[in-house]
Amino acid sequence: MTSRMIPATKEDVAQLHTLLLRPKHGREMGQHLTLYAAHPIPEENDRGGRNANNWQMVVQGTVQEGWVNALGNLHGAAAAWLVDQLTSAALSRLATPTFWGPPMLGGVSIQLDMTYYNPAPTGTKVRIVVTVERMARTLANTRCDILEWDTGKRLASGTHAKAWRPAKM
Repeated sequence: MTSRMIPATKEDVAQLHTLLLRPKHGREMGQHLTLYAAHPIPEENDRGGRNANNWQMVVQGTVQEGWVNALGNLHGAAAAWLVDQLTSAALSRLATPTFWGPPMLGGVSIQLDMTYYNPAPTGTKVRIVVTVERMARTLANTRCDILEWDTGKRLASGTHAKAWRPAKM
């Protein structure tokens, strides 16, 4: 967590839960995640967007029994779900009505790439650091690192590219 981050408020936590619990797929996972801290949301610029490059948020959670594979470790698909949903939630938090907003809130995936480093058994407390590396008018590049909470040991990471376009009026 960097010094520019501020602790999440109850409203911030509720907003993340709303985003994570909206889709039916993975809803069980979203219930076990909490926004911990985030950079302040940048002011809206004169074009209706935000200058949000390198914006970050930190989410905390604990690997649940339903997230693991037959060996009892975080399943690769569960880790990919975390990357997909949390990077999308970050973009949604930064949206304005004319910049990454509805009806394509958070955009659509055009690339998601995962790397798995270490096992995370059931009960592992995780720190998930989401970085919006670049957020332009129609394309965003994000990164998500899933770390062991206490040690910072990297468990998995992913990059996620998303596309967005404004609604046609």
